[in-house]
Amino acid sequence: MTEKKCCYQQEDITDLQYHEMEKKLFSSSTSVSDLEKICMTLAHIPTQHAQNLLNRFKNSDRAQELDWLDEAVEEGQYHYLSPQDDQEERDYLALKVMQEMEEEIIDLQIKHDEAKLDFDKMAIKQEAVIDLVKKGELDESHEIGFHDINIMLTSRIEELSQDIIVKEKTLKRIKKSIKTERYKNLDPMVMKQVNFS
Repeated sequence: MTEKKCCYQQEDITDLQYHEMEKKLFSSSTSVSDLEKICMTLAHIPTQHAQNLLNRFKNSDRAQELDWLDEAVEEGQYHYLSPQDDQEERDYLALKVMQEMEEEIIDLQIKHDEAKLDFDKMAIKQEAVIDLVKKGELDESHEIGFHDINIMLTSRIEELSQDIIVKEKTLKRIKKSIKTERYKNLDPMVMKQVNFS
C-alpha cells in the first residue's frame, strides 16, 4: 500500500485554530471562498476533530454552497484513516479482514436460514406423508427418502452454525488485536471500498 501523506500533522493545528475555523464555518458572514479554504484544510488534517467539524458543516444550512463538500469529507476520512507506520498498516489491514469476514458471516447466516427453512418445509411434507401412510392412503415406500434428507439438512445446518461461531470468534479476536486508537471503534464496513490488490 502506498503511503499518502497529509498536508498537516495533528500537532500542526492548535485548539485556537480549530476554534477559529469552527467559528468561520458556522458564521453567515463567511464568504464561500473562505468556506472552501477551511473545508479543504480540514480535509487534509488527519484528526477526529477535523472530521467532526467537516461532518457538522456538511449538515449545516450553508453546506449546499460548496459543490464538492462530499468529496472533501471523503478525502478527510481517507487522510484520517490512512496508516502512518507499520502498526497502523497492520491494523488497517485487520479492518479489511474484519469487513470481509462480516460479509462472509452474513452469507453463512443466509445459507443457514435457507437450510433451516428447507428443513422446516421438509418436516411438514414428512408429517403429511406419515399421516397418509398411517391412514393407508400411501404405502411406506413414500417415507423412505425423508430420513436421508433429514440427516443431510441437519448436518448442513450444524455445519453452517459451527462456521458462523468460528468466524464470529475469529472476528472478535482480530478486533481485540487492533492497537491503533482511531481504528478500534471504527465500523469495518468503511473498508468496503478499500482494495489491497
